[in-house]
Formats: sequence, structure tokens, C-alpha cells
Amino acid sequence: MANKATAVDLGSHSAKILVAQVGKHGVRLLRFAGLPRGEGEGAVSLRAGGIPLAGSICGLAGRDMTLRYSQVPPTPDWQLRNLMDLEIQDLAQQSGGALSADYNLLPSQDAEAGVDTVLLALAKDEALDRLQGEVKAAGGSVAAFVPGCTALYNAYLKCGPVDADAVVCLCNIGHQTIDLAIVKGTDLLFARNLSSGAKVLDDAIASTFAVGERKAEALKKDLLDLDPQSRGRYASGQAEKVTLAAQAGAASITAAIQSSLSFCKAQTKLADLRLDQVLVSGGGARLRGLRGFLREALRCPIELFDPFANLDLSALPAADAEQLQAMRHEAVIALGLAVGRLDDTLYSLEILPEAVRKAQRFRQRTIWNLAAGGLVLGVLGLQANYLQQERAVNEAATAVLQRQISKANKVHADAQQRIDANKVERQLVEHLTTQALPLQGLVRVHRAIAANLPPQMWIEKIDIVAAGAGNQRKRSAIVVEAAGKELNGVEVGNVVSEFMRLFKADPAMAGLAKPEITPVNSADAAERWRITVELQGDR
Repeated sequence: MANKATAVDLGSHSAKILVAQVGKHGVRLLRFAGLPRGEGEGAVSLRAGGIPLAGSICGLAGRDMTLRYSQVPPTPDWQLRNLMDLEIQDLAQQSGGALSADYNLLPSQDAEAGVDTVLLALAKDEALDRLQGEVKAAGGSVAAFVPGCTALYNAYLKCGPVDADAVVCLCNIGHQTIDLAIVKGTDLLFARNLSSGAKVLDDAIASTFAVGERKAEALKKDLLDLDPQSRGRYASGQAEKVTLAAQAGAASITAAIQSSLSFCKAQTKLADLRLDQVLVSGGGARLRGLRGFLREALRCPIELFDPFANLDLSALPAADAEQLQAMRHEAVIALGLAVGRLDDTLYSLEILPEAVRKAQRFRQRTIWNLAAGGLVLGVLGLQANYLQQERAVNEAATAVLQRQISKANKVHADAQQRIDANKVERQLVEHLTTQALPLQGLVRVHRAIAANLPPQMWIEKIDIVAAGAGNQRKRSAIVVEAAGKELNGVEVGNVVSEFMRLFKADPAMAGLAKPEITPVNSADAAERWRITVELQGDR
């Protein structure tokens, strides 16, 4: 866990830089800067903030990132890592470019369901290079990229008014992006990022009045009033026209929240899930009447999300504090980026740039090499000490050995006879072992399965059973209960056929009866089979 973290949130209209530290009384803000961003004349470099950006955490949103969900059976960490690596490779091939990614499990809502939900965040390396280049141009570097929606969730966990029983939708409305997180108590149920934001209102106004983007945005700020209570009582006729033109765009924000709730219900299997509250942040949260508009459509309380009310702001310079007050709602994502690095108990989803990954691998390998070198030196030292002691003992025993040569020769001859006898007995034991142990067949079957089992299948049980009845000689058979499930679009039936072909052809199965496979009825979504290998002559 880091003691201090620097966060950079690069929005379409502004860049937010925030420095936070862990203090005695919780999170303490040290610096804040909000800088104009874009391609216009008012855009400035991040360097103008006067804040060092080395090792900063940078936010990801909109088209720069993709979130995917995968449901997998409970698996060990190493197997989950292999599954995710395969999925990332497939997605990289489909996208036609190099991808960087990270994943984490979502809290389980049904322990008896037998599946885990994995949240996978992916970003094209060219997008990471672009953002990293902007930070590097200001003399900084990026330690990791974090999705804005999970940063929003971390800001809520660390600094927000968490209600243990409430279902809350966190919604950060930017100009071109919307970050959503649906939270139940402290559990993240669903996260989503959209490549649309308050700009949809500008586009609707610009289309209606045939004006440019800047003029449409000015009309939105000056005249828009989405509050349902203002209907029929607008400040002017022009305000009414602007509001009517923008209502379709505002409805898309409501639709984003409603569709996210629907996706969440389908994924968590919580059909009766309902929102108890919506907390809005971002520049779009300040639109006149937006909360009333959302309240009417969603039929639940709509409040501004202000996590800074619970932070220590005493260390902020006066100019930074004034700027933070003016951009309090826009800075929520930056706060979530920082606290996610300060508190390792929060939800971790960090996409590392390639340069950072290489540096980490180098450091890890160097540490292991140093440890291995130290271990070798220690072993050599112990061996040298042992050899010195052994030499002293040997020198002291030389005289005794000289007198015992004749006796030793006799003992040697006797020992040689015993060695020869032992060889004959060992061969007999080995022969009997190959004839009488069914466990040998079990080991060979287990090895063949372990060598050829695909990721879509798993083994639930392996057992040895006796076959035959009455006075017939009992034979042993190995019964394997296997299960499988479709993964990455690969049909399970084809996977099972290929597995059986490889299983039968495995060298470990040489000399054993050909395995037989039969399907077994299954009560869940997985498919199951029983594989039987009869051991001839109890081999």
C-alpha cells in the first residue's frame, strides 16, 4: 500500500490532477489542479498544474477501454489466470491490435450458484501510449491505468455515505463519457462505461437550431432547464425551445441507467433488484434540472455525490482549494483513482503499460536471482565446512583403516554376495509389482488425463471399483467422472471427442483396455460423462 498517490483524470474538456495521502484521520488531500483540455486555443499542458506526475495513476473511460464479464466455475488462481490469458489473446486477435488488460472477481451474490463472475478490463496499447505520452510530455510517468467506473466505486467505498442495505447507482456524467457502478452495500454488482455523455444534449440543440458545437454548449449552460416542475414556467420562450430540443438527449442518460440495471439483473440473477438511490457526479451533474428529470424517470432519490465532504482538506493550498470547490463534482473520478492506490482493501483493477510490465518483470527476476545466488553461497559455505570436518575425521581414521584392510576385504566379498542376492530379489519384487497392483493402472490413467485435459473440462471424481459377480474372478476398473462447459465459444462435444482421442493415444495408456465414455444426466448447466477403463488381470 502506497502512502501517497497522484491521480490524473483526462476528460474531454478538462484534466484533473489530484494528490492524496494517508493521514492520521483518513485520506488527506495535498494538491489539486483542474486544467482546460482539448484541441482549442484554451488547452494547456499538464505541466501547467505545477504538480509532479511521476508514477501517477491515470483514468480510462469511453472508447479508450472495454469492459467484459465472464462467468467461470470456482477455480484456483493459476487456472483463472490461464483462462483470462486465453480470452485476452482471442480478443487481441479479433481487435487487430495489441491489448493490455487486467481482471478481478466480483463479489458473489449466490454462494450456491457454483460460478464466479470475472470483470475484465481491456485497452488498446495505442490508447495507453497516447495517454501516457500526454503525461510524459509534462515530465511524468504512468504507473497504471484504472477504469473510471471502478475508481468511482472506490471513491464511494472510501469516502461516500455507504448504506449496508441500499442498492445505489453511481453515475459520473462527463462530456463524452458516462461511468456507471451499481453497488449493493459494499459489493460491486455491475460496472459499465459508455462513450456518450452530456454531449448528446449539445448535439440535439445544435441539430435543432443549426448552430455549432460551442454555441450549442453555451445555449445548454445558459437556458437548459430539465426540471419537470419548470414545465410551463420556463424563464423564456427560448429556454423552453432549448429544453424541448435537449430532452431526447437527456432521456438517453436515463436509458443508460435503466439498461445498466437490466444488465445487472440478468448477470446477478437478482430479478427483484431495484435502485434505492442514484448518486450523480461529473460535469453533467450540474446541468439545471437534471436531478429532477432523473427522479421523475427512475422514481428514486437522486443526489449529488460529494465524497470530498469526508476528507481532510487542510493541507490544500488556498488556490487549489478554491479550484477544487469549483470542480468538486468533476474531481470524483480522480479521487477514486488516488484512494484505490492508497488502500489495498479496495477493488483493484489496474491495467499496466508494457514498459511498466517489463520493469516489474525485471525487478522480480532480479530479486529471485539475488535470492538464488545467496542460497548457492550459503550451500557452498556449508559444504566447505562439512568437507573440512570430514577431512579431519578421515585423517584420524586412516591408521585404523590400515589395520582393518584384510578384514574389510572379507566383509567386501560377503557384501558383494548380498548385493547380488538383493538384485535378484529386487527383480522379483518389480515383477510382482507389475503383476498385482491396480494402483499402477490408476496412476497411468491419472497421468494421461492430466496431460490431455482441456480448459473446458474438469474432473470431479476418480475411483477404483471391482467388476464381476459370483465365482468369477474380480477385476478392477477405474471410473472417472468428468464435467465440461462451453468456454470461449468452443462446443463442449468437440472438445470431449478430441480429449478422448488424445487420452486413448497417450503413451501412459499403453497396455490398458480402451476407455469407454458414457454421458450422465446433469442438474446444472454443465455436461457430465463417465469414463471407464477396465484393468485386465488387475493390472
